[in-house]
Amino acid sequence: MTSVVPDFPMARSHPLDPPPQYRSLSRDQPVLRVRTPRGLAWLVTRHEDCAAVLTEPSFSSDPRTPGFPSYMSGDVPPPPGFFLQLDPPDQSRLRRLVTREFLVGRMEALRPRMQEVLDELIDRMLARGDSAELVADLAYPMAATMICELLDVPMGDQDIFVGLTDTILDRNSPPEDTTRAAEELMAYFDRMVTAKKLDPKDDLFGRLIKHEQAEQLDHAELVGLAALLLLSGYDTMAQMIGLGVLTLLEHPDQLAALRADPALMPGAVEEMMRYLSINHSGLPRAATKDVVIGGQQIKAGDGVLVMLNAANRDESVFADPDVFDIHRPAVNRHIAFGHGFHKCIGLTLARIELSTVFAGLFDRIPGLRAPRAIDELPFRHDMVLYGVRELPVEW
Repeated sequence: MTSVVPDFPMARSHPLDPPPQYRSLSRDQPVLRVRTPRGLAWLVTRHEDCAAVLTEPSFSSDPRTPGFPSYMSGDVPPPPGFFLQLDPPDQSRLRRLVTREFLVGRMEALRPRMQEVLDELIDRMLARGDSAELVADLAYPMAATMICELLDVPMGDQDIFVGLTDTILDRNSPPEDTTRAAEELMAYFDRMVTAKKLDPKDDLFGRLIKHEQAEQLDHAELVGLAALLLLSGYDTMAQMIGLGVLTLLEHPDQLAALRADPALMPGAVEEMMRYLSINHSGLPRAATKDVVIGGQQIKAGDGVLVMLNAANRDESVFADPDVFDIHRPAVNRHIAFGHGFHKCIGLTLARIELSTVFAGLFDRIPGLRAPRAIDELPFRHDMVLYGVRELPVEW
């Protein structure tokens, strides 16, 4: 076994595949010490081991925990209420307050509005001619409109939170820029929540305000929840729409099968989540006591990066894992939505929105094609969430 400590992040050899080293690591060194821009951390690549870390209470999600392997350039503490970066019992308490807002029935009720928004965006694309830039013209406005409407956030504010979020999640941002952007972003959400409390409505935030009034959370936590819900539901969806369309265009046989049998759509969305796994920076954790994962002892104070994109290409779990196959059996074994305590509460919203977009787009524009080769497209290698920056299309 090599004693060399490799550098992380590792480079991709194909835009839609994780770094090829992950395959050999999963077989030979599934838990490996790597050197990140912020110090040493354990890289966990095997599906079984990733799931174990994500369900083990001895691994903390709080960036203030000693050894936490932050992948951002600044040292920004998690805001109260931002339970993605908190541990139980606060994480469990806050998560329970919003989980009911994302139940299947409520999300299904949004499907007609999703279709309306999608049709409006496609109408604009068609009205302008026979080409478009799909990321700017559809992926971002679709994702932004739906999450802004769900949270009753003015669409005109999207430039504020998009620009600040990009600064925070760009691994190349100077630390002072990251800190400033985080402070400005939380100040924006503080103003938004304060305004909503002056005129509460019977919507998601109105119900959360009632929880505050019942002393189940405080103002600062309500602000953090607002930030978490909006940011988690915006950038992830935009990147999945862009990469998902590109993936279908790169696999015309799979696209043809999907268009011939719409009943394949739910499985196709799950396969996209597995195949793409847009969190390519790893879920960061810090050990709070000595733990053995994959035969490797991880000591208290050690940082861990859980590589979802490696786990979802684990050949011991998925046959021919590098093949995009919408007919794949048991594809829901993927952990693209996370696993355990922090599994994404918006997974139903994501599934419905993605299925609506992919079905509607190729139904309205069946001749959609990408004129540029995939290796000529710009990708978000330097961001926490992977994606395609631009996707020119024509029909």
